[in-house]
Amino acid sequence: MCSLLLATLYEILYCNQGLHNTRLTETSVKTTPKELHIKQNHIRLRDTSVKTTSTDLHVERDHTRLKDTPVKTTSPDLPRKRGPPGHTIPVDLSFIDNKWRLSSICKPYTIFINRRDFPLYKYTTNAGSVKIFTHSLSDIISSVIRRVGAFELNTINRVLYQLQKDPSMNLIDIGTNIGQHSIAAALIGRNSIAVDAVKSNIEHVCASAHYLNIGSRITLIHNILSDSSGTRELRYSASNTDFGLNHVDSDGIWDKMRRKFSGRHFKTKTVQENAATLDNLLLIPQMQQFKKVFIKIDVEGHEHRVLLGAKEFFKRLDVQGIIMEWAWHVKRPSSEIIKTLMAEWKFKPFRMFRTTQFDLSAIQSNLWPQDVLWLPIKNNTKV
Repeated sequence: MCSLLLATLYEILYCNQGLHNTRLTETSVKTTPKELHIKQNHIRLRDTSVKTTSTDLHVERDHTRLKDTPVKTTSPDLPRKRGPPGHTIPVDLSFIDNKWRLSSICKPYTIFINRRDFPLYKYTTNAGSVKIFTHSLSDIISSVIRRVGAFELNTINRVLYQLQKDPSMNLIDIGTNIGQHSIAAALIGRNSIAVDAVKSNIEHVCASAHYLNIGSRITLIHNILSDSSGTRELRYSASNTDFGLNHVDSDGIWDKMRRKFSGRHFKTKTVQENAATLDNLLLIPQMQQFKKVFIKIDVEGHEHRVLLGAKEFFKRLDVQGIIMEWAWHVKRPSSEIIKTLMAEWKFKPFRMFRTTQFDLSAIQSNLWPQDVLWLPIKNNTKV
């Protein structure tokens, strides 16, 4: 994410000059603590070409339409799990064999106390300061939280800012990792659906939510989100201890990551994980509380596939905005799919600052920032 200083420079450059200039220029900025930029530096892309053989990566409108799939749910009433008196463990679900099923991943936080891979560290955002369970310090995201209080703090606070615009708005957190955004949303009284393909991430979010007594506000989904259900190939880090760059192996993203990291950071073999779509999410009872939503999506280059699985989702829900990781789509065909879908759904891209944004519509998408804020055109958002 852009640092506050970088944001200020851009506001001066573009907002104070009447937005006459639409070309973004490089600006040298020194920022401390440097850990807030680890992920940005970690995955900044410089590749000039990516080969992909998938015929799905066409941007013609016909290729963005999804086939309707009959889906069965197991129960109309999914009860919350109970921990110690007064504490609720989040409901955790998985979409398997075309059905939503109650999972058994979530456990009482007490069984994780004093485990080396479940340390409790202070987590601080505009929602307040609490302790959450993180991974071990060999995980980049967890190590940054330990040192500075949050990972990608500007994004988290911007999500909170968007949610606070409307008391009826809730959060869908796709690629939740250890749940920073969902936990912050729960702390200001909002509900979240937090999705992640990695079992250990789900365990950590559940433990933190139970520990903080916000389990009734978070529903966990243990699935890959993609353009159809079934299974997908997920690649983990070589050490099994760094959870920030696990990714679905599709559409050339592995080639891009392998060039970036010389293949050393990841395992060669992949693991099959169950997949669901955003349209499948419409069938769970909790969605009754999600008529108006804000979405955060960070799934390491698979964002276009998530959107391709949202044929009905954007028709039925009032989506007030999306914060999407963009860096892995630079100079990939997936960027055109995303832009086509978002234009069809009448959203515009913005560079985001703390409470303002700059319209990116006139700028080549290869020059867009690490993360992009998409806002509905109907809002007539001031920039």
